[in-house]
Amino acid sequence: MKSDPHEAIQTTNARGTSPTGGEKHVELTPIHDFARKLRQPDVLPRVREYVEWRSALAADGASGTPNPPALPGFAPISINLDITTACNYACDHCVDLAILNQPIKYRHQSLLDSLELMAQNGLRSVIVIGGGEPTVYPKFSETIRFLKELRLQVAVVSNGSGNHKIAEVADCLDENDWVRLSLDSGSDAIFQAMHKPKQPITLDEICASVPPIKEINPRFKIGYSFIITWRGATIHDTAIVENLDEIVGGAERARRHRFDYIAYKPFLTRAEANNAEVVDLKDSNDHFAEVVARMRRAIDRAKMLETDSFRVIETTNLKVLENRSYRDYSTQPRNCHMQFFRQVLSPLGMYNCPVYRNQPIGKVGPKEAYATDGEFAATRARTAERVENFDATHECREVTCLYNHVNWWIEDLIAHPEKLEEIVPETGAPDYFL
Repeated sequence: MKSDPHEAIQTTNARGTSPTGGEKHVELTPIHDFARKLRQPDVLPRVREYVEWRSALAADGASGTPNPPALPGFAPISINLDITTACNYACDHCVDLAILNQPIKYRHQSLLDSLELMAQNGLRSVIVIGGGEPTVYPKFSETIRFLKELRLQVAVVSNGSGNHKIAEVADCLDENDWVRLSLDSGSDAIFQAMHKPKQPITLDEICASVPPIKEINPRFKIGYSFIITWRGATIHDTAIVENLDEIVGGAERARRHRFDYIAYKPFLTRAEANNAEVVDLKDSNDHFAEVVARMRRAIDRAKMLETDSFRVIETTNLKVLENRSYRDYSTQPRNCHMQFFRQVLSPLGMYNCPVYRNQPIGKVGPKEAYATDGEFAATRARTAERVENFDATHECREVTCLYNHVNWWIEDLIAHPEKLEEIVPETGAPDYFL
């Protein structure tokens, strides 16, 4: 199973505005500090334009003037690209199981046209993730090279079965790009039980194919993704294979095969109310303390394997689950502002958030949503309507949202647009993945 967003490298503390208006500390990994990313010099003007538009819209509504201001005309800064729904695994823990292997596909040229038009209008990064398994898309290599020709940052999340396709494009990736393999195990027995590949392939074979890729191009990072599952975890009423005892073995295997890092994250399931992706384990569960204690002991052992070239990562979702602060991340403002800055493009349509990929409530357009100038304008108008009418306070009340902090930050700027003048642009290596 592939779950978004992406991986973290270290932990930082950030300040955010709480729902009551005061300041709160939030524990974020830098790659999940989206407010910092929006303060990058070439992105900050778009934040300003968005905030000014939302502030003007609020003022217009308050005055009763039936002449709403024009919406900003830029593309999302970042998208998840579900390049196909086809998948060659049958993972028991897949949150996208209901939409896999659909007969609906892109018209390839329309897909390229969409990506090019978005790049011309401000798209900066693409996470090729799926739906299905990206490397089974017949024109996977062509698409990745096309994205790099557009000078976009590119990431790929794969199940590892198509590492020969990763090797084919490795030469065009750079130090700002990354590949993450969803492996979730330390032994082949658990790998087979969890992932159920439809054609024979072993965890050993997948991992053995990583060092040759690093030899082709060591500049981009390759990560070993490990979704932690536990006794009693279910999705769609199906029990999930537990892998708590595989945590250390996964780290040992990742280091041995020259992965740059292993990243641990908690299992997600689907909410009954609206099918949103939510963390399965809550502190009301009888075995919460036991699961968290086992995770902590195993991850602490895994961290002892760190070297200068190999990191052991705990993602934000895992940290807030362990310290029980996940409730803070499910208290959302009414308006989700981030759906204006990042979206999900799927063969099934364009969606407002990775949490609602392929869910009707999140749909903002067809798969050709950005293929032409006319579609572009219509999709941005629908996005503006969704920002106004999608009630995140209600719809996302169960979601431990990685965008919670940045949404409250933007909410505060809209209420106090004078604070725009106080923002200091961020410096450092560019990172446009949202």
